[in-house]
Amino acid sequence: MDVAILGASGYGGGELLRLLLGHPRLQSVVGAARQHAGKPVADVHPHLRGLMDGSFVEAIDWARLADSECPVLFAALPHGEFARRYEELEAAWEAAGLSGRLTVVDLSGDFRLDDPAAFEQAYKVAHPCPQHLRRFVYGLSEWRRAALSGARRIANPGCFATAIQLGLLPLQSLGAEVPGWVAVSAITGSSGSGASASETTHHPTRAQDFRAYKVLAHQHEGEIRRTLAEQGGGLEFALVPHSAPLVRGIFATLVFPAPGLARAGLEAAFTAAYADARFVRLVSGTPRVAAVAGSNFADIAVATGRGSATVMVAIDNLVKGMAGQAIQNLNLALGWPEDLGLRVAGLYP
Repeated sequence: MDVAILGASGYGGGELLRLLLGHPRLQSVVGAARQHAGKPVADVHPHLRGLMDGSFVEAIDWARLADSECPVLFAALPHGEFARRYEELEAAWEAAGLSGRLTVVDLSGDFRLDDPAAFEQAYKVAHPCPQHLRRFVYGLSEWRRAALSGARRIANPGCFATAIQLGLLPLQSLGAEVPGWVAVSAITGSSGSGASASETTHHPTRAQDFRAYKVLAHQHEGEIRRTLAEQGGGLEFALVPHSAPLVRGIFATLVFPAPGLARAGLEAAFTAAYADARFVRLVSGTPRVAAVAGSNFADIAVATGRGSATVMVAIDNLVKGMAGQAIQNLNLALGWPEDLGLRVAGLYP
């Protein structure tokens, strides 16, 4: 494959480059970053020094990409930008004879919802090209394998949405013990807010702090509800996200009343759901962010007691919650083993 990345200077773009360098099917990769055009990649992503030569380009040469037998585009642009440019980009791909052959994976939230009204409710703005929403396949890898096979337009899930859905979806197989309502508390590291610092992500104001934000109103709720409905369940949940003094990682805790549910039954539901899931590991005790940081793994643990049950999920927000899952989705779309380029252990300790 020959890969182009829009927005290659951000954290998501850097993770894509890091992981793609280990992908056995990679032939070439070029990263576009208008702000850093002409600047060596290693000046922005110092961990790639000595591994990736070359500089960022201002714009992708679509005609050159069209010469590839397997052209791929990752869009790692800030939320909203890819959708605003999408009509223009489709026209350029069509002119280059590329549109029908190009596999596009969007890492932003621009195409995760297929309903314009649901998009506006989640993101508080009208979608700039709603006619294209249904062209994108939602790429929650472990639950959308069939839909992803052969897909040419893929919407990568959000990081919170990935962790929470991996914890929620198996609950819908509990039969009479399906909870009517689940309380979700989820913490995230600062890298989830992108490379540009704000008051809430700047290290001195975050390192010694812990706070909730977007309480009961996070934009990822929309895509979670969409998937729950598609999987045939009426499961309800309430999400309180938290900003934690971490750089990487998401830890989601799901709690619900379960007076008749034994731990063995809950474990069985997750074992069945993820029996063939290369990147979901069921662990005892508690998952640990440090054990998944830098990797595409999701670690999950369950527990029951005193009439309640809990599911705990840990992922790296930049990998399983972003760039790693994007590559996993690409592998599934192209019919390759889903772990190509992703056989990477975490960074523990």
